[in-house]
Amino acid sequence: MIHVLLVDRDTGNLPLSIRELLQDRDISVTRVTSAQEALDYIQSKTVDVVVTSDSLPDATGLVVLKEVRSRGFFLPFVMVTGSREVVREALQLGADYCLIRDEQSLELLPQVVKNLAKKWAGEENLRRDNRIMNVILDASPLAMGVVKDHVIIWMNELMPRMLGYKEHELLGTDPLLLIPGEEEHQRIDKGLYASTRKGGWGLVDAQLKRKDGTLLSCHLQSRPVDPSDPSQGYIIIGQDITEYVRMKDLIRKNELRYQDLIDTAKSIILRVDTEGTIRFINRYGESFFGYSAEELVGKNVVGTILPRKSRTGRDLFSMVQEVMHNPEEFEVNINENMKKDGERIWIAWTNKAIRDDKGTLVEILSIGTDITDRKVNVRDLEDSFTSWKHHLLEGTDIEEPVFDVAYAISLEVSREGREGKPIGTTFILGDAEQVLAKSRQLILNPFEGHSPDARLITGSDLKETIKELSQLDGAFVVRGDGVVEAAGRYITIDTSTTTIPKGLGTRHASVAGITQETKAVGIVVSQSGGRISIFKDGRIVRVITLNE
Repeated sequence: MIHVLLVDRDTGNLPLSIRELLQDRDISVTRVTSAQEALDYIQSKTVDVVVTSDSLPDATGLVVLKEVRSRGFFLPFVMVTGSREVVREALQLGADYCLIRDEQSLELLPQVVKNLAKKWAGEENLRRDNRIMNVILDASPLAMGVVKDHVIIWMNELMPRMLGYKEHELLGTDPLLLIPGEEEHQRIDKGLYASTRKGGWGLVDAQLKRKDGTLLSCHLQSRPVDPSDPSQGYIIIGQDITEYVRMKDLIRKNELRYQDLIDTAKSIILRVDTEGTIRFINRYGESFFGYSAEELVGKNVVGTILPRKSRTGRDLFSMVQEVMHNPEEFEVNINENMKKDGERIWIAWTNKAIRDDKGTLVEILSIGTDITDRKVNVRDLEDSFTSWKHHLLEGTDIEEPVFDVAYAISLEVSREGREGKPIGTTFILGDAEQVLAKSRQLILNPFEGHSPDARLITGSDLKETIKELSQLDGAFVVRGDGVVEAAGRYITIDTSTTTIPKGLGTRHASVAGITQETKAVGIVVSQSGGRISIFKDGRIVRVITLNE
């Protein structure tokens, strides 16, 4: 049903066309008699077509038309008049149809109303769809525009905002305004127009120039509005990738830096897949084993850097399978290895399982240190050691054998260092619960998850591992009964109230602070000179030098 608003004086002598309009079963007519009534009705009711009849003064019909259009009502409007001058004025004001007042013309009125209603309904659907599409395009995280004949003819809201312009500053301009130079212009044209991919899209990563002159990194896509007629213009879609480019550049720089660190590290760095196949070895590892990377990568560890059996008869092939089956049990592992020339060496490995998003093991990252020549007998302890040890341990929960072994390891680290180079380390013994509460991990704790029996510092299998881990920053935390709780521990305590001799650094200050706040005993091996300092109650109670 078409709802018509008829603005007409009720004279009782309606033209034939108006009577037919009122009687048409497809048309519903509401009559009003003045311009004000018409406007009030339009504001409150649904109207499909407005008709002003010839029984009104023409000026009144023009007033209704003018008000309807000026107030933004999207309604089809039919003017019935006897004046050709009024026809010209009505069309200028936006009338959709004008009928001259004669019988032949007026007979067309019902059909004109139906055609207009149908046409406007279709256009309203199109306007609604366009409004929805504009909202979607303006809400898009992608900047969009249309370029035709080297002129920007349309854009969404994001495009000018992203480039620092107002919309009117870009519409009608040449896109060259946004390109920083001829070289970039040629590269963009080649990527967007000279080579297209699936779907007809051209792609290129480029830089555009903002209004303030700064450069914006963008991923650009382009295709013809009508692929069968490129003269209709091109859709351009742009995504701001400035942060992505910055992160990519940062990652590239970090990769170069880390690759340099890996290549210059004095440790073997190895990546092995779940079949035991070597996927990566650093330059130090190549030099140490006597192989080139090409000779190792793609080969199994067994038969290259690992003999099938050690000289003691241990099945190393089975050991590799055990590591791959349960890598967390072998986070720290010492085993015999083999150089290219057949020389057997002992290496302490720290292993890290690499898993995918589903938790499936994909690789093992191993860092190895040669410990073949690292042996110092505990009997090297001085006789004078016993004269002060009992006093030191008094009031603590530290068992004497635990201190003996920690002190012996400190002596060996002090004398041997690592590969001929001095290293420093720290042991915090006793009152482990309080020590852990006042410290935090610098690295993944290599002792976490192992049984207490496997972590006893007094165990024969752990001493060499501890010596190798001494190269790490941070302290060892050892319970009074000898269980090693952590390595690589950073002491977070306030050291402002501690007093240590001049020349000693933060390592000594932090140990002084932790022994002041807890009932622990600290042993510090200085990297410089191998000096051993023993702390209790926030002060140094004993200093051992290499010649003691």
